Amino acid sequence: MNIEVKVLNSTRLTKLLIAASRWLSKYSDVLNDLNVYPVPDGDTGTNMSMTLQAVENELIKLNHEPDMEELAEIVSEAILLGARGNSGTILSQIIQGFLDGVKTKEEVTVDDVKIAFRLAKEKAYKAVSEPVEGTMLTVIRRVAEEAEKYSGPADDFIPFLIYLKEAAADAVQETPNQLPKLKEAGVVDAGGQGIFYILEGFEKSITDPEMLHDLERIVQSQAKRKDIMEHSSSHVFEDIKFKYCTEFVIEAGNFDIDDYKSKIINYGDSVVCAQTSKKTKTHIHTNNPGLVLEIAGNLGNLSNIKIDNMEIQHKNLLLSDAENYKADKKGKILIQNENSKPIAYFAVVDNLELGNLFLNNGATAVLIGGQTQNPSVADIEEGINKIKADKIVLLPNNKNIIGSAKLAAERSSKEVIVLETKTMLEGEYVVRNKEFGMDEILKQLPFNATIEITQAVRDTRVENITIAEGDYIALINGKIKLRASTLEEIVGSVYKTCINSETLSIFACIGKGSTEEANRVLKEIKSTVKYSDLVIGQENYPYYIYITNRNPEMPEIAIVTDSTSDLTPEMIKGLDVDIIPLKIKLAGDTYYRDGVDISKGEFWKQLLKDGVVPKTSQPSPAEFKELYEKLLAKGYKKIISIHISSKLSGTQQAARVARGMLNKENEIAIVDSKVVTFALAHIVIEAAKLVKEGKTFEEIIEWIDETKTKMKVYFVVKELTYLEKGGRIGRASSIIGSFLKIKPVLKLENGEVCIETKALGERGALAYMEKILKNEKNSIIMYTGWGGTRSELEAADQLRSIAEKTKKLDYRARMEIGSTISSHTGPVYGMGIINKIR
Repeated sequence: MNIEVKVLNSTRLTKLLIAASRWLSKYSDVLNDLNVYPVPDGDTGTNMSMTLQAVENELIKLNHEPDMEELAEIVSEAILLGARGNSGTILSQIIQGFLDGVKTKEEVTVDDVKIAFRLAKEKAYKAVSEPVEGTMLTVIRRVAEEAEKYSGPADDFIPFLIYLKEAAADAVQETPNQLPKLKEAGVVDAGGQGIFYILEGFEKSITDPEMLHDLERIVQSQAKRKDIMEHSSSHVFEDIKFKYCTEFVIEAGNFDIDDYKSKIINYGDSVVCAQTSKKTKTHIHTNNPGLVLEIAGNLGNLSNIKIDNMEIQHKNLLLSDAENYKADKKGKILIQNENSKPIAYFAVVDNLELGNLFLNNGATAVLIGGQTQNPSVADIEEGINKIKADKIVLLPNNKNIIGSAKLAAERSSKEVIVLETKTMLEGEYVVRNKEFGMDEILKQLPFNATIEITQAVRDTRVENITIAEGDYIALINGKIKLRASTLEEIVGSVYKTCINSETLSIFACIGKGSTEEANRVLKEIKSTVKYSDLVIGQENYPYYIYITNRNPEMPEIAIVTDSTSDLTPEMIKGLDVDIIPLKIKLAGDTYYRDGVDISKGEFWKQLLKDGVVPKTSQPSPAEFKELYEKLLAKGYKKIISIHISSKLSGTQQAARVARGMLNKENEIAIVDSKVVTFALAHIVIEAAKLVKEGKTFEEIIEWIDETKTKMKVYFVVKELTYLEKGGRIGRASSIIGSFLKIKPVLKLENGEVCIETKALGERGALAYMEKILKNEKNSIIMYTGWGGTRSELEAADQLRSIAEKTKKLDYRARMEIGSTISSHTGPVYGMGIINKIR
């Protein structure tokens, strides 16, 4: 049968991109083997594959067929945000340039694609300040040039794609003659070879849909990699001129990119800049990352900052390959220990596909051994022992495994909690929503429905339902409730029984034995209910279905804040508050999620012990987007997102970007609190109480606007060295002040930290704070805060004692101050007061 593809539409282009991603992923290890430059910026194959994987991840989430313009927008945004390393950033520009050539056309011809490749080449070259021949740039240039020369059939893409693939192959083979380092190593350019695999993936999407895996090739390439690395290890370091690989995103795209590149190129090489209308991504090798970040910071807020020492990277690469994702020798246990904080989730699953779903959603480990292959206590113990965490939630996901799970938990020296999940998708819901906390999840589970559809293996009668062998039956929440003769009939009956006006979403796992007819019924759901599915291929159960219903007792409004509020779980218990963590960088290159990966106590211990100047990083727009989506999916209709003063952090800007990505301007309010720590906590708690009282969205926002400037916030700093390190005072002032025992009293005013006064000694600072309290004429609400040592804790308590003697006091809380204030001040104590009579 002769296959022809006359035009590309959005559906075909979607398939091409997914096929290219998967084909490139198959050969990422081959590209990594080729990558013998002094340092691989994180391997080329991995970087290119993960960049294209970001596109695939967005495309497979689509629940509708987009037009070409929408598809181009989705892919363009995904590949920019997902770009990794030099090769990934250049690839993002190639794809974006290509999309510029096709996005206005619903049916794309061969002639249109010729233009698209020319635009792809131009955009890629423009992104690199000093293009080097013999690289992926050369390959895309040659492909674009050969595309222009193509004289074959203009109404069939198959010979055209084969022609382009062969042109890429020829260009790749020429790269060693253009770049001496490649010839020296005896390899072709890895990035250029990646372009070849992408084009081959395009072709394979049409000519070889199976895209079979070649496991033997992977084994051989690993052995080959060792030989290549040993060959290169003796002379690689002499080629590293600029040792810090620096990447970041400027949250702006409305400036002259050429002028920007001309400024930063003075500080390094390998400059790649990729720009959209809203963001600019930068990659540079430099010896002065701080100077580059300073130039970029003048153009907009910075996010996704990553700085790697390439000398250390390469040394580590020669020594060993890191194992971030590994399976035990039997292939039954999969581990991702980076998911183990603050609590590890360990799930028993049916097969590898379900295991990957759990791990991708945040599980630390999975044990393959669910339906028909129940694991032993020893199997479960083995998994528990492999997890690097002291607290583990164990999800049996099958009523027949609960007993074994409990025995394994009792035998473990770790704190293992068995949550008695009885189906795979009940466990998946728990893992996917773990950020909401166990209490919230347990409150929600009774309102949801978990369904397993299978076929009866014998005649029986259950609860007045007569079942014959071969009938299809539906287990709803673990009990047989429905039977039917066909799959489509049983799916229809499940929907009639389980879907109601409170239904929010349906998630289905499609297994072996499913049918196209039943699939159609499964997807025929009203537009107000979100539907998604995955082909999992589970045995014996054609469908697992999970239906999420809104808890009718849940309020319509959710409150979101960030970890700079210093709120504890106890303070917000029973309130509809979710906290998104900032990230903290102490010694080394590791970022910790505030309050998740590192507690305030651990933070202070490292700060005081090591004397490092901490750096804080705001949550990314993607993290905000994920949280907002989960809250809306949970059934909240509105979100009020209240955050640290915009003059202290770019957190709320990231929140605004996320809101824009969701197009939820009317549903999500972003509030600049103008405050931080206990003052922010007060606003959040009171707003959440107003939600409980049934106040409207508009009423709560109006109250916040009236209240946020009324709390007076003061801090006393123990020593001046941290203010000096943070650049708020000079070294001379620090030395003189320390000698004279000066204690700065800081004030939060109009969203900024400023010096209120300089008191002489600890007694003088407390006296000044006492004076502030005495000047309050009415009864007050009061919070105190401290951070550092017992000395600051005692001073905070002293402030409360002073207030109790002088005022009618509504004392709310003593709070431990976190990283945002402390990174500027060091050990500190303070108070927040608000007049109760307005």
